[in-house]
Order: sequence, then structure tokens, then C-alpha cells
Amino acid sequence: MNLQHLYYFKTIAELEHFTRAAEVLNVGQPRLSHAMQNLERELNVKLFTQSGRNVVLSPYGQMFLPHVTKALGILDYGVNELQRAVDSAKSVVTIACFPSLAQFLPDIIVRYVSDTDRTDVRLQTNQEATYYTLREQLLGGKVDLVFATEIDDPRIGSAEIGEHSYALLVPQGHRFAERRSVALCELDGEKFIAYSKDTQLRRQFDEYLRGEDIHLHISAESAQDMMIYGLVSAGHGIAVTPWPLGGAPYNVRVIPLEGVHKRKLYLMWNRESLISPAAVYFRDYVVKQGAVFDEYRLRNNIQ
Repeated sequence: MNLQHLYYFKTIAELEHFTRAAEVLNVGQPRLSHAMQNLERELNVKLFTQSGRNVVLSPYGQMFLPHVTKALGILDYGVNELQRAVDSAKSVVTIACFPSLAQFLPDIIVRYVSDTDRTDVRLQTNQEATYYTLREQLLGGKVDLVFATEIDDPRIGSAEIGEHSYALLVPQGHRFAERRSVALCELDGEKFIAYSKDTQLRRQFDEYLRGEDIHLHISAESAQDMMIYGLVSAGHGIAVTPWPLGGAPYNVRVIPLEGVHKRKLYLMWNRESLISPAAVYFRDYVVKQGAVFDEYRLRNNIQ
């Protein structure tokens, strides 16, 4: 059944005149008459009867009209709701990243707005997620873009933005506190604050330790960088974290760590998910800029 024919039928029924309906609908009267003939043929009933120069609904037309009116009303409402949602989403970008990138995310957003003058864009950010949560959010379409280590999935597009060093965090007064660097093997036997077992960092670090036959005494675990900083500051142990972008936490020494490769960071998006035009614009801007995280580190004298 042709949806347009239903709109024609409803308009003719309301105006009770083919010529006036054709004018309102901005179509030729022959086309309108032909459309009604097709609709009547499809329904196998007569919808209108002649009344002088006008037309009126037949009993079948009277029966059909309320259902057409209701169906078209529901459809129009749905279209309007969808359009409002699309218009609202056009200027929204939902971005998520590791908590350890909390200082970098505002920096790239400010740079983007400054370079593009897109002050009408609304950027929603999430800095509280682990790698596996970020992966789930991106594949589930809950976020538009993610800054993190690479998600190995054919559905995910990515662009490398730079490398992030690991650092050793020790409390002031610790035997390593005055060292210029510390080798991974020197951590054997240390009291250690680790990332929780459901994080990618913990799994990767455990692999490093097994490969070097290093054994640590884990005194506490957390998925949050800020919690780990606090525990180190309070003297509960040492920790290995991505280099703190905000500088050394209170009462903590940040020391370069030897024997651990830098982690590569990427901007990622879901190839199979429809994202807002604003998100596409932001993504393309970052991709075009290239190693934006490396530039951020150099500009702020970060390892």
C-alpha cells in the first residue's frame, strides 16, 4: 500500500473535493484521481461517492478514515521525534578515555574548538572507564569516540596518536626516591600497589613480571589511577602507572622505569555505528593532526 496514497485519501476526505485537494497537495488532479483508483482497486471497495461537484466518503471510506488518520498521526509523530533527536545529536560528541588521559582530553578539546571555531559543539566526556569497559561502550554504540590503547576488533577503526611511557611511583623517603631511573628487575620483593585484575594494565604488567621472573608483594589493588596515587603517597607501597600527566602527585616521586615499553595510544571509532556529524568532524580533525598525544607530551615536558 502506497503511503502517499493514504495522505491523498485523508486530504480528499477532509476537503470533499478533488480539485481543492490537488491544490493543497500540489499535485495534478489526474494524478490524484489515478492514485485513488489504485487504492480502491487494492482495497476492492469504493471509498468515495459523487455528491454534486463534491465527493463524500462511502460507508467503506467512513470506516477506513479513522484508521488512516490514526496511522498517519503515529507516523508523523515518530518522524518528528526522530528529527528532533537527529537535530539534537548533530552537535553532540561523546568521548571516553582512560583515567590516566584525564589531562590530555580537555587539552585536545580546547585545541579543536580553537582551531575550528566550532563553539556550538557539545562534548560529553567519560574518564572513568577501564580498557574492557571502553571496548564494550564503543562496540555497543554508547560512545562515539575512544582514546585508549588499540582495541583489536575488525569493527573498530583507529588512528595512532602517540606513545605513553610507564613510570615508577614511590613515596618520598623510599630507597628509590632519589634515583634518576629504576630497572624493572629491581622491583623484585617490593611492597606493591597494583591495578585490579579486571584491567588491561594489570594483565600486561603481570606478563612483564612473569617474563622477568619478578615477584611483588601486592598490598592493595585499584582500577583508578587517583586511588593508586593516594596509596603510594600514604606509604602503602610503590606502583607502576602510565606517566602522570598532571605532574607528580603529593608526596610521590615519579621515576622513569627501564625495561618496559611505552604503550601506543589511539583514537578509535565503531565502523558499524552511525555517529553524529559533529563526532565525524572531531574524529577527522584529530586524524588529520596526527600524533596529537606526542605533541601534548612535548609541549608539557612529559616523558
